[in-house]
Amino acid sequence: MISIHNKKSNDADKRKTRLNLRLDDKEFELLKAKAEGFGLPLAKFVRVSLLGLPEPAKRIHDLPVIDAALLRQLVSMGNNVNQLTRYAHTVSLDPRQTLNTLALAFALQKIGDELQQLRELYSLKNVDENDLSITSTHVTADQFDSPNLSEFDEKY
Repeated sequence: MISIHNKKSNDADKRKTRLNLRLDDKEFELLKAKAEGFGLPLAKFVRVSLLGLPEPAKRIHDLPVIDAALLRQLVSMGNNVNQLTRYAHTVSLDPRQTLNTLALAFALQKIGDELQQLRELYSLKNVDENDLSITSTHVTADQFDSPNLSEFDEKY
């Protein structure tokens, strides 16, 4: 099987010729579906198909389905970590301010505790063996007291 991957190349290796191809909507959707089935961008899939290269291996598994509430909670926690990091960098660069490292460590520990709770809530122990879906317990923003930069700044 030929490996198809992105690699940095010089100008001599870059593709310079363009091929325009007209398809009706049905043909385009079929081509797009095949490319997605192989997990390749449309252009790369067409190039492999047209040049007679061996077909790439199909993806065996689709991407996992993630609970929307869990994803929102993780994004929120990531934003909080970014805000705390930005705050720490800003304060450490300003000689007129002192960084309260204990409060910062406490806020980060709180986020770590929330991650542990999420890990336990969404672990395989909570998966129903019959249908392999997460139990009806969902994470809501009210269940956790995420530190917020504005609250952190006001307190310290």
